[in-house]
Amino acid sequence: MSSFSTPPTSAKKSRTRQRNRTPSSTAKGSKLDTPQTNGKRRGSNGTGKGRNNNNNNSPHTPHNNNRSVYETYVDPAAYSTANPGKTIVYGKFRGLTTSRKSGYVSPSKPPPNLFQCKYKEDATTLKRDVFISDLKARNRVVDGEYCYVVVDDVDTNDPSDDEDGADLAVENLAMEMEASTINAAEAPKRQTWNSQEKQQTLWSPQHETNVPLPMKPLSKQEKKNLSQLTGRVIYAFPAEKPKTIVGVLKSNPNGRGGVLLNPISNKLTSFVVPASITQTDVLASGTYTPGTWGTRDYFPKLSDVSVIGNCIDIEAETIAALRGEGIDWDETFEKSVEADVLNSVEAGRNAGGWEPTEEDMVNRRDFRSDCVFTIDPTTARDLDDALCIEELPDKTGVLVSVHIADVTNFVKPGSNVDEEARNRCTTVYMVDRVIPMLPRDLCEIACSLNEGVTRLSFSCQFEMDYNGGLKTDAKGKRKVWYGRGVIRSKCRLDYRTAQNIISGKCGNGNQKEDDEFWDLPRQPVDGVSRETIAEKVRLMHRIAMGRRAMRFEHGAVTLNKVKLAFKMNKNDGEKIPEKAEAYPIYDSNRVVEEFMLLANYLVAEKLIMKGKGAGLLRRHEQPSQKGLTEAKEMAEACGVYLDISTSQSLQETLNEFTKRASATNSPDDVLKLQAITALLSQPFQPAEYFIASEFDQDDYIHFALNIPYYTHFTSPIRRYADCIVHRVLQAALDDDMDAYNSTYPKTSEVAVAERCNEMKQAAKKAQERSDRVFLSIFLKHNPIQSTMGVVIGMGEKSFTVLIPEIGAEGRVYLDDMKKRFHHKFVEKGEDGKKTIKISPTEEHRVEKQLTWQNLDVQLFKKIEVSVTCKEDPPVDIKIWLCGPHL
Repeated sequence: MSSFSTPPTSAKKSRTRQRNRTPSSTAKGSKLDTPQTNGKRRGSNGTGKGRNNNNNNSPHTPHNNNRSVYETYVDPAAYSTANPGKTIVYGKFRGLTTSRKSGYVSPSKPPPNLFQCKYKEDATTLKRDVFISDLKARNRVVDGEYCYVVVDDVDTNDPSDDEDGADLAVENLAMEMEASTINAAEAPKRQTWNSQEKQQTLWSPQHETNVPLPMKPLSKQEKKNLSQLTGRVIYAFPAEKPKTIVGVLKSNPNGRGGVLLNPISNKLTSFVVPASITQTDVLASGTYTPGTWGTRDYFPKLSDVSVIGNCIDIEAETIAALRGEGIDWDETFEKSVEADVLNSVEAGRNAGGWEPTEEDMVNRRDFRSDCVFTIDPTTARDLDDALCIEELPDKTGVLVSVHIADVTNFVKPGSNVDEEARNRCTTVYMVDRVIPMLPRDLCEIACSLNEGVTRLSFSCQFEMDYNGGLKTDAKGKRKVWYGRGVIRSKCRLDYRTAQNIISGKCGNGNQKEDDEFWDLPRQPVDGVSRETIAEKVRLMHRIAMGRRAMRFEHGAVTLNKVKLAFKMNKNDGEKIPEKAEAYPIYDSNRVVEEFMLLANYLVAEKLIMKGKGAGLLRRHEQPSQKGLTEAKEMAEACGVYLDISTSQSLQETLNEFTKRASATNSPDDVLKLQAITALLSQPFQPAEYFIASEFDQDDYIHFALNIPYYTHFTSPIRRYADCIVHRVLQAALDDDMDAYNSTYPKTSEVAVAERCNEMKQAAKKAQERSDRVFLSIFLKHNPIQSTMGVVIGMGEKSFTVLIPEIGAEGRVYLDDMKKRFHHKFVEKGEDGKKTIKISPTEEHRVEKQLTWQNLDVQLFKKIEVSVTCKEDPPVDIKIWLCGPHL
């Protein structure tokens, strides 16, 4: 198995648990558990060594060559002994998106072989990120690396007092995990998921775990106790593998000559490139070797630097977005991988593509006569899920079948194609291309559940009532079947056609309607009528919508943001986005979503009960209590009440406000809802994959879905995690988990889970960058002269604006507009709120014939802005203040 650049599992597991413990529980083991490790994390770079404390001179350092720019690293154990009053924490450094110099360290418990931090008895250090204010305090640590930090004695540099401190604090919130402040002796008896009637109706949990304790808003004293810590790095562990850095080449601004590479990600500092590189204002990439940043090097150095292309060139920008996230592959595969695929499908090849042989179908349940169909995006080529619904004979409910492409029938453990899929982990969806996890012969031919052909499936069947609940017998047991099958899809619907059916526009026996609203490529096959398909789609819609309503009434949380879709136009062979509009979400999307969620949940439960700790699950932690408290306070300042005690209460209050906005049809309420959604998304942490045995079962919770456990089973064509789940599920069904665990040791599976997390986030960031690039280029050709923006973040010299028209957020920098506006920051305005007082300069007022004189910018304030493409690289949108929104 490949080695991945991930922290030791023990550190990751403990981070979540320790943040809910008292500081005294982390004070044990103050000495190193291994002989003379000098605080070094063994295996961190394959050598057991920390970062190089060399004194190599950088030609770009502004300091005297005989002086060190940064402190030499010190043994944290020795430092602690010499400075017993100091607090030392261990954790991962996270650079800020708003500064190349600053960042945070999220404290966690070090692995057993390292120096164990001593936390003060009355401290809450593990609940508080430590702010690293500048490059000197950062001391050569790179984003994502682990380090030891000495915490300052006094909070003298609270970032909330900095220029853009409010937004820095918001970023801090996104990674905090605050424990409930209820005293254990006073806490009520914990409820279990099984004991909740609403959960029984929706999910009928068969495995007992505890419901999380309610959160409550922090008091002023509690917030004061959690005031911002600051500190400096005294020891850092270099990452295991070289890192590809992508950015824009710029002339060194300090006047000493040479060229720097400024990464696209502001989380990374600038890098020095070789003297042979003289081009500027172009996209380039280079290799950073961890551990080579010396004490006399003001910036770290890159090697193997190459130019990618010009900024604002779509191809170059796309390559840069992918390469910057470590995605250095495309839609092609090596010959050895393609050979594996050909071997796995050879027996079933025919003139029409591929179908399973009789041998392939042995010991599988035959669903070929069932009315199975798919619903996918219009442009989808790899169909990995299909549905079937039949009414039960006693008319008390329905039998739902979720059929998933049986990818692991073709992708065998240890094969070349399996190793490649394990490395890629996910399909990456950019605006103008798809980079598949698996070769297309598998994605689109043998695995894709196309209509009118026989396909292999891994299936899950369950009974539901007509309201969307799971049916159980008198003893509370469900009828669920899992296993491998054979299907033959009768219809290939897309979301638009399925929505036309749901809306009654077609599928009613009217030929004229069907010709207009039921696309010809979407017609049923094998003699199945359109009316039959329509009847089943509508029944599914009825049950799915009933279930969805119950889920959100009972605590599921969704924070929907606008997703843009681009229409491309080729101009002299160059792709140019000519139209940008919100991607439509139909009820038909939600029909598929509801049944996939339920299948994933049921598979997770089976893995927990039969997987002997080997199940790959997916968890979503509760959001930051401090972050939710601040979002609540901001919302209530604008007249919107939020109850943040549980996911259910949060969603209920959001639902109430949504209904009010719909009932009043008030544009102001709609805008407030969008702004609050943006604020609430900040404290939410991303969900993550994990191995079941690595966490306490109470920590399996998926907060957003408000369920006790969850996994990914339904998309093995595009997610490697689902392939692992299929393998574990089959071993559990065969009662062969001992053999599975001996074949796949826990350390191996933990590494796979971490790789899946890493690549899922990498793909997400690459996709977001692709969206931003295409939006910026669209605005370059189609600038928005004037539109409304809503302020959702405040600093002293800048503020963040949500632009509803394009669903984008961006920063307005007032220092860029000194010729247009005067501005003054007031910590507490007349109404007690943070305010930036703005007035036009006389020159600008006359030139634009402005009639307004003063503008107070505050949170949720509506203003008028213009939006275009930023002139200086890297490409991004640029927002300019115009004035008050009238």
